[in-house]
Amino acid sequence: MQIVPLPERVPAFELDPAMPSGALPIFGEYLDRIGRSTADQRLLSWVFLVFGFAQFFTGAGLALPVGTLALVGSVEAWWLYRAYLRVPETRLKREAFRQVDVTVLVAAGPTVGVRLPDGRWLRVRLDEAHRLLLAGHRRVWLLGRGQKVFVGFSGLVRVRRARIHQTPPPGAVAVPAPAGSGSPRLDPVLAAHRRQLARELRRTAAFLLVLAGFALWVRLDFPVMGWVAWAFATGALLGSLATGLRSLAHRRPLAADHWTELRAVLDGPVRMDRRGTARLSGLTMLADGTVVAFRLPKADPSMAANIAATGRLWIAGVPRPGAARTGLPGYPVLGTVWLG
Repeated sequence: MQIVPLPERVPAFELDPAMPSGALPIFGEYLDRIGRSTADQRLLSWVFLVFGFAQFFTGAGLALPVGTLALVGSVEAWWLYRAYLRVPETRLKREAFRQVDVTVLVAAGPTVGVRLPDGRWLRVRLDEAHRLLLAGHRRVWLLGRGQKVFVGFSGLVRVRRARIHQTPPPGAVAVPAPAGSGSPRLDPVLAAHRRQLARELRRTAAFLLVLAGFALWVRLDFPVMGWVAWAFATGALLGSLATGLRSLAHRRPLAADHWTELRAVLDGPVRMDRRGTARLSGLTMLADGTVVAFRLPKADPSMAANIAATGRLWIAGVPRPGAARTGLPGYPVLGTVWLG
């Protein structure tokens, strides 16, 4: 075991340009899983769409069916937008990534511009954590040809859709490299990532509240669905409360002041569920030489890819039996690992 006070270049997962993207370990399976998840969400939307149309013929009035169709339409539009941004077309799985070293990096708000070797500019919208990651590591991987491409980053499995232009983003300024820190509490990339997670959880909590209100509306205007509506509303309210509490936890910085590096040996391949969440387990060794098991039952795919690729498990603070925070110094990667 090694306690690292200031990691300069932590080994991390990187996309391999030597093989088709769909054949890459973990990345290819992740693409398949999120593609299926998007298809499942669209099927569920069709079920609610039929329910909305059925209300026109059951005496439910006009407002409730229109509200149902509006809610389903907004959810479907959101899922299509996410799929457009993050799921490459099937044909791209037969192509390989191209690595590009970043020499000039500028940003105008959330839009980042990267000067390509041929003089053109890659434009991609990134949150703060990804902008800091790109500024620190100065490498991207491009998938696709023409003006529309997908962009991959060091240490991450997820990709983002981007466009190639002849000019940089209007009003863009140079992006300086972030100040490094060997402390999980002071890590700027990790802190920005936690803030982004908190924002996403707050949006999810608000959406669940909307669903709860919609279920109560169904209960009042469509009595035949009474018990189903009550159960749905209760579940949505409880889910909103739990999600809101989780968002508050992510707003607080991690308490640990150092990272502890452990060697990790997996006991099998990384397994991916239908939503793209990874599961992995294996063995690691603590400071006193004790060999203990570890498992991540619901890991971010980037977390799983980094452990599998590097054979390292980074713990925030001193590792002890039970739940511990795990991540990757300098990367927007975070999770919970169970030791022992």
